[in-house]
Amino acid sequence: MGKGTLTIYNASAGSGKTYTLAAVYLAHIFKSRFNYRRILAVTFTNKATAEMKSRILENLYRLGSGQKSDYLAELLRSTGRSEEWIRAEAKEIMNSILHDYSRFSVSTIDSFFQKILRAFAREAGLHSGFNIEMDHSMILSAAVDEMIRSAGSDHQLKSWLTTYAMSNIEEERSWNLKEGIISLSEELFKEKFKVLSTDERAILGNKEFLTDYIRQLKAISVSFEKELRQSGARADLIFSEYQLEESMFFQKGKGIPGFIKSLLAGNVKEPNSYVLEITKDNPKWSTGKPDPALQLAIDAGLRAVLLEAIRYFNENISIYRTCEAILSNIYSLGILSDVLKNIHEITTSENSFLLSDAGEVLNLITAGDQASFIYEKAGNQYDNFMIDEFQDTSVIQWNNFRPLIENSMAEGSDNLVVGDVKQAIYRWRNSDWRILGSVLSSMTDNERIISKPLTTNWRSCSEIIRFNNSLFTIIPEQIDEILSGGSFPVSFKKLYSEAVQNDAGRRGGGYIRIEFIENSREEPWQAIMLQKLPGVIGNLLNKGYKPSDIGIIVRDGREGSMILKTLISYNNLPADERQCEEFRVVSNDSLLLGNAPVLNFIIAVLSVVNDPSDMISRALMLRFFLLAGDDGRADSVSLVSSEIIEESAKYFPEGYKDFLVNLAHLPLFEATESIIRFFSLGNIKWNIAYLNTFQDHVLNYSGSRTNDIASFLEWWETSGKRKSVVLPDNQDAVRILTIHKSKGLEFRIVILPFISWNLDHLPTKPPVLWVKPSVEPFNKLGIVPVKYSKELLNTIFADDYTDERYSVFIDNINLLYVAFTRAKEALIGFSVDNPRNENTVASVLKNALSKKPSEEPAVKLFLIITTIQLHGFLKWEN
Repeated sequence: MGKGTLTIYNASAGSGKTYTLAAVYLAHIFKSRFNYRRILAVTFTNKATAEMKSRILENLYRLGSGQKSDYLAELLRSTGRSEEWIRAEAKEIMNSILHDYSRFSVSTIDSFFQKILRAFAREAGLHSGFNIEMDHSMILSAAVDEMIRSAGSDHQLKSWLTTYAMSNIEEERSWNLKEGIISLSEELFKEKFKVLSTDERAILGNKEFLTDYIRQLKAISVSFEKELRQSGARADLIFSEYQLEESMFFQKGKGIPGFIKSLLAGNVKEPNSYVLEITKDNPKWSTGKPDPALQLAIDAGLRAVLLEAIRYFNENISIYRTCEAILSNIYSLGILSDVLKNIHEITTSENSFLLSDAGEVLNLITAGDQASFIYEKAGNQYDNFMIDEFQDTSVIQWNNFRPLIENSMAEGSDNLVVGDVKQAIYRWRNSDWRILGSVLSSMTDNERIISKPLTTNWRSCSEIIRFNNSLFTIIPEQIDEILSGGSFPVSFKKLYSEAVQNDAGRRGGGYIRIEFIENSREEPWQAIMLQKLPGVIGNLLNKGYKPSDIGIIVRDGREGSMILKTLISYNNLPADERQCEEFRVVSNDSLLLGNAPVLNFIIAVLSVVNDPSDMISRALMLRFFLLAGDDGRADSVSLVSSEIIEESAKYFPEGYKDFLVNLAHLPLFEATESIIRFFSLGNIKWNIAYLNTFQDHVLNYSGSRTNDIASFLEWWETSGKRKSVVLPDNQDAVRILTIHKSKGLEFRIVILPFISWNLDHLPTKPPVLWVKPSVEPFNKLGIVPVKYSKELLNTIFADDYTDERYSVFIDNINLLYVAFTRAKEALIGFSVDNPRNENTVASVLKNALSKKPSEEPAVKLFLIITTIQLHGFLKWEN
């Protein structure tokens, strides 16, 4: 076996991760001019891929043209060659890459899997020329439509759908059946479902088996409730026979009498502390000496009956609660199996393949095969593997890469992965930080598997580094206290053990301001913050910062929308009422295609062409045409259906009626081009970015799907309107973006307006947990869905609940870490002073800022920093 290595770079925020990746890559290709053909570097986003390619080529150009390069010193050391040789070789390597660019294998992980999948198309049962479907939403929508349609002839499926709908109504969830099923069906794309064996999936699709399984669980529930009622009847009989009264008992009706009533009614109610007094060595039946009648009843069997009822309850309640947890969601299994079957039928008929299934299919195809076979089919032999953002890798993805990396190491080649558990925030996309944080860490021997933490922060000013060092030393200890009592794979303190970073010393000073705002019914704290925000931005702009220097980072799109509306309203104020000049602001929501009036106009035109009698679309067509042109008459124009056609003629170009008729005969792309040209939509400059992006999507749609307008309109409603315009990075505008979108980015100024999200899941939006029962008869199904709830602590799924709670706490503390580490020069945050409960980041943050510093060097300056930021400002250096 060779002596190849796998190096794990634990890269905290701002520690030069991309620099390190490029340095290692350059070191490899300077060993041999054509080594770029034998290195595979994968990232998780197109932007990260472009950044890495650009950095490699830019530095090859700099070296080859005699310019300064940050990598020259490292290359001199690693190659042992002269500067002249390195510069001459750099020119040759760059020419080789540019003339052989397809072999320059720096790509996203999805692109790599697509390449492998196409090589294995035959083994995967795919026909040549199949289409890779990036977005599964439209196929999923069609699959759900087909399932609902087939319920008319499938009485069993109809019964399951009815039960599911009634469950939604009882739990006050959405009345929209299709929307609910689509949301539920997203579970089909979770890895816990994907890793099921063929036999386990077959069972889930067997409704007769599921019906029998449900019958068994209901029998267990009924038997438990029946036994409780019988115990209650025996106790009630003795109660009546001896003419007992509630006043005779300890705590009266709150104690034994109430317990007997609940047993008699079959209510599954845990015995309270008053009832449990009779189970002690010195049982307490009454406040003083028991009444003679009560003592006679106790001796006649009341004690024995109640003790047996308590024993039976305690021994069987877990099984009963398990039945209830499974039965409340079991009907979704039958629905999901039908949706999954329809998805496969649709993709097969359209000769398409869901990108989300690529990892699973490859995992099945290549399981047990030699890496050489994979290489042979793919047409590339890679010696070195480099994986970026490794904390975002899923189990299936790692299982696909592992045999390749193991083969590389066995042949004596070196590999690396770069990641940071503290920045693992994509668990909802199947990422699993445990691969980096537990699996590989436990295998580290510093001989073949080597750990190299990157401990220097090159991004932020000194005081921001100190502040974050202290904050993320204290917070993990707090979380460990909150979660104490559970058994977890790794403590928060250990996960954040590498959070303390060294200061590169390139930027002194820094500014930190965390403001806590009191919440009240009269004026919510968010409203106060929104009033303050324009002034904060105006102050920054007056200090000489540009709008593009400022990033406003929010938790979700709803918060982003609130910020956007506030800043737009501020910009619309008269100049004498603003603290600064008008500034541009962009956000994910503002760039959604579905929010652009010009595109809604085009969609309305296509809807009218598809159905000329659709008067609502005609009204939308007129209104959005005026909005797209910023015409002030948009709010006053008459939209009465009987007048709309004639009213439209006043505003649309002459001959628009004939134009709409002729439009129906054009292919989709030509139709949209004609609409843009006829209505002169491209003459308005703020429409151009939306029109360009829209046309790109129309062209892609036309090339991969049916070319009719009706299908395109369905695609638009399902997924098209949720796509965004991608603007160049050089836009001089304040950016509003979510924490997830901000990962990997940096800003001179970061504003965090709403530091108040929950650490746990919201009770109103509990996720579905896919759990594997290990106890009979529940284990007859390999996996079952249950709703995340504290009630699971009383079931056989208690460990699954605590594990999910632990994981979601990690998600939300990591979100805080990512948000707080984007700033280069200033970090400004707002939070609530009186949070509603302890399990929020607001509470954790406030407690951390109030905590006295420990004697550890990393925390000594914490009190000084937080005191200054709470009562004034830190030194500000531009």
